[in-house]
Amino acid sequence: MKEYRKCQSCAMPLKKIEDRGTDRNLDKSSMYCKYCYQEGESTQKDISLDDMKQLVKDKCIEMGSSKFLARMFVKNLHKLERWK
Repeated sequence: MKEYRKCQSCAMPLKKIEDRGTDRNLDKSSMYCKYCYQEGESTQKDISLDDMKQLVKDKCIEMGSSKFLARMFVKNLHKLERWK
């Protein structure tokens, strides 16, 4: 199984094992972060791509990124597995 370097829903880097979400059997997910996926289910089942972009952009700014960098971070969100 392929192990992704960033969450395939929000693009959060998955550098540490504790950044990863969990599957139904509580194994660490190879695709999603702990904020997007827990116990085998999406934590934001009904969120649209546009809403996810806004959520991620706001979180980046909250964490100290510039608005420019936040926009660049979400630019390719539509290419992630969840949004294809």
